[in-house]
Amino acid sequence: MVILNAAIIWRVHKPILLGYGDFASFYTAGRLIRDGHSAGLYDSRLQWQVQQEFAAGVSIRSGPLPYLRPPFEALLFVPFTYLSYGKAFVVWTCLKFLILVSIPFLLTRETRFPPLIEVLLCLSFFPVAFDFLQGQDSILLLLIFLCAFLFMRKDLDLQCGLCLGLGLFKFHLVIPIILVFALRSKFKLVTGFLSTAFVLFMVSVSLVGWTGVLQYPKYLWGLNAASSVGMTNPETMPNFRGLLTPFMGNGSVSPRLHWLLVLILVLGISNVAWVMRLGHRGNCGLDNAVFCCSIPVVLVISYYANSSDLTLLLLPILLLGRRVFDGDSVTGWPRIMFLAACVPLLLTPLYWVLAIFFDQAYWMGIPLLLLALSLLRIVQISAPAPQTIAVL
Repeated sequence: MVILNAAIIWRVHKPILLGYGDFASFYTAGRLIRDGHSAGLYDSRLQWQVQQEFAAGVSIRSGPLPYLRPPFEALLFVPFTYLSYGKAFVVWTCLKFLILVSIPFLLTRETRFPPLIEVLLCLSFFPVAFDFLQGQDSILLLLIFLCAFLFMRKDLDLQCGLCLGLGLFKFHLVIPIILVFALRSKFKLVTGFLSTAFVLFMVSVSLVGWTGVLQYPKYLWGLNAASSVGMTNPETMPNFRGLLTPFMGNGSVSPRLHWLLVLILVLGISNVAWVMRLGHRGNCGLDNAVFCCSIPVVLVISYYANSSDLTLLLLPILLLGRRVFDGDSVTGWPRIMFLAACVPLLLTPLYWVLAIFFDQAYWMGIPLLLLALSLLRIVQISAPAPQTIAVL
């Protein structure tokens, strides 16, 4: 599967280096800031003008590939703009590769399999290959989640929250996890998160001004309503929203569907919170398990998700998978459901066929849902029983 991923990426590497991937929007944002046009970061006219300089040969777009992230993340890509687009893409990919191969070594004490096997597992995972293919930033978010987990393992809630705040470039995935721990009364974690969020908010204001920050939600909502953009196609989303497209159509989302998706989001967060109540407050081990469990739950209930976002699943699979494969502490239907979910998620050829050839990646929302349900149950049975005090 590693060879298959590498072969497919190599086959299309020339179009990628010409600007066909999502990295074009990141590079564009970095160029706008470097050229002193940060206030026009979300101006489609300026975006198109910049992209015509380095991606004029892209035939699939008649308009700019829009920059979707908050303003502060654009600063990360300013150094890359001093290179040509192709070289910048290669450097960005190499940095993500180094991040990816280092993750199993950082988790050696937590996992069961040899680090080399886990490196191969990471490289064989389709969402990782898709991240490389598009030049996405999901591997960067995976590193942030890993660092947050390592802080949580040491019971350093404030540092964990500070670290999670750095992931706000994908706020739709980070904020629900923060809500989970807010319900667990992890106030130090929430304080750290809000501190980082405040700093990043002020950085964004300095880049695009108060008007740009206040118009950012409207900008995103406009892109969401414009199905012609090609980036908000629900059929490509491996989540509940994607699974509803065969029944609701692939056009703009109706108000009723919005309320249904909000209800699903509330139910998902509430279920994780319900599982948390089984453990003791301050139980760091349970917090670690809940953190891993919340990742697939948030992915499946999120309003927006793409295939590269599933890269985050490597964390719960590597951390909790060993207990399931051992079959000692986890038995019965949770173990069966976990294994049944992992088979299609780790079966790279199936994902390539669904995502690339049929453009129906939403079917992967089914194993993602199974994984979320199995981990909820695994965390539940892992929670220590409440201690009782005998009164003499």
